[in-house]
Amino acid sequence: MIAVAVLLQVAQMPSVPTPAPDPDIIVSGKTTAEAKRILEACIADRCAPDKEIKASLVYATRQMLDGDYPAARQTLLTARHRNAAFDKTYPLQVSDLHRALNRLSTLDGWRDSARLSAVDATDALRAGLPSGDPTILSQRLFSASQLAREGRIIGATQIYNDVADKARQRGQYAVEAQALFDGAVLYATLASLDPVYRNSAQEWADRITQRTEPEFVEMRSGLSLLRTKLAALAAKPQDRAAIYSAAQPAAGNAAILLDEPKLQVLPDDQQLAGGMAREGVPEWADVGFWVRPDGSVADLAVVRQSEARPGSWLGEKLKAVSGRRYAPLQGSVGARGLYRVERYSLVHVVQSTIGTHMPVRARIGEIDTMDMTPLYRS
Repeated sequence: MIAVAVLLQVAQMPSVPTPAPDPDIIVSGKTTAEAKRILEACIADRCAPDKEIKASLVYATRQMLDGDYPAARQTLLTARHRNAAFDKTYPLQVSDLHRALNRLSTLDGWRDSARLSAVDATDALRAGLPSGDPTILSQRLFSASQLAREGRIIGATQIYNDVADKARQRGQYAVEAQALFDGAVLYATLASLDPVYRNSAQEWADRITQRTEPEFVEMRSGLSLLRTKLAALAAKPQDRAAIYSAAQPAAGNAAILLDEPKLQVLPDDQQLAGGMAREGVPEWADVGFWVRPDGSVADLAVVRQSEARPGSWLGEKLKAVSGRRYAPLQGSVGARGLYRVERYSLVHVVQSTIGTHMPVRARIGEIDTMDMTPLYRS
């Protein structure tokens, strides 16, 4: 099985009803201590489940921003224990809680738990929303994308196809377009790694280009950028810059990533092994940079980092980010372009040792990327 990381972010989500944003982009001016006091007071006053969930999300968000992923996950586990049974009354809020737990479990290395939380988020929506509500289908796409990132191609494909079929039957064309586009991105990525997937990639693209509904316009634009990516991969290295410069500009003020050089690590992956992260102590860094109007990256700088100083993996990641190419920008972005902040965390996935159920962390870590730009703008 090919391990796949979805390489492209070539279109923004369409304007369809979707679950609320993950708590890592909830902006709050409260300090961690203040958020904790508010949550404790809410619980003491026996506040309504939706209010307790909101207070728990804010507190967990502050803990996450501080880099304490295990504590943030525990906050959400406690909130889930107290409020998951209220999904029929508060389906959106309980689903938000499960989605948040999915994100924190991923950051803390509990991948199997994260996958189950994504399923729980869908079940919560099903418990309280009408069966035809598009929010349920959108949440299923979230789960499929997670499967794709983990290399579970068959499972992801089944969900993309099922969501697309159901959305089309209901006339929910924006959801259908997103499902087909997600599938096209997945198979184009696979085709860039193994030519055996090229026919499948073309079939997924054709399912979009053959449609004339307005909801598919944005996805056709996204396919243009996807083809740019594939053309660059097939070209000689010295010709790729010209291909990226000629790419169709991204709509609006979006920074659409087309390419990032492969992370350079030692043969035995020593940059991604050992260190405090393998002991469950988070290693992370918030990195700011400018996306120039031509799509290149400038002024890369670490703006904040974990107390456990990140190992040599961070230096290699910064080299890769500095070599990124985005789609050319359009609109009023200014001479310097767009400013972005991303958090890179080294995650050692929790696994069970053979013959026992004792959890241990994998020797080789994986770098998780999270957009922090909205938080640094607030």
